[in-house]
Amino acid sequence: MKIGIISDTHDAYKNVLKAVNVFNEKKVNYVLHAGDMVSPSTAEAFAEVTGAKFIAVFGNCDSDKVLLASTINDFGGQIHQAPYTGQAGDKRIFMTHRPDVLEGVIESGKFDLVIYGHTHKQDIRKIGETLVINPGKSAGRLMGKSSVVVLELDDMSAEVILLK
Repeated sequence: MKIGIISDTHDAYKNVLKAVNVFNEKKVNYVLHAGDMVSPSTAEAFAEVTGAKFIAVFGNCDSDKVLLASTINDFGGQIHQAPYTGQAGDKRIFMTHRPDVLEGVIESGKFDLVIYGHTHKQDIRKIGETLVINPGKSAGRLMGKSSVVVLELDDMSAEVILLK
C-alpha cells in the first residue's frame, strides 16, 4: 500500500498538477496533505488522483475553510482541523500542520507515522518505531526545491520525488 504525502502547496497549481501526476504514476492508495492548500481550486486538482483516498488537515494559510471543506467533500475527500488521527492498513497515523506538538506525540509511541508541514523543510527520520515525515514544500513560487514523498507502507520506505 502506498501513501502520497504533500504539504504547503500554497496555490502553486502547476506543482499540484505535477504532484497529481506523480501520485497517479505511483498508484498511491492515499494522498495525505498536511495543510496550506489555500484555495478550493487547488483542492479540486486532487480529485484527479485515481483510486486514492484524499485526507487533509487545515493549515494556517487556508482562509475560506467552509468552501475548502465543501470542495474536498464533493469529490469524496476529507479535511480536518489538526490533528488528524487515523489508520492506513495496520499503520496508525498522526497528521498536523504545525510541528509544535510533535515531540509529545512521537514520545507517546502511539503512532507508526507522524506527518507535518508548515516549515517548508523536508524532514524524514525514524524515532524509535515512529517514522516522521515533512515532505517539504510543494509550492514552486517559493525559493528552493519542491517535492512530495511516496511512502510504501509495507516496509515504511520513503521516496522523495522532486517536482520539476
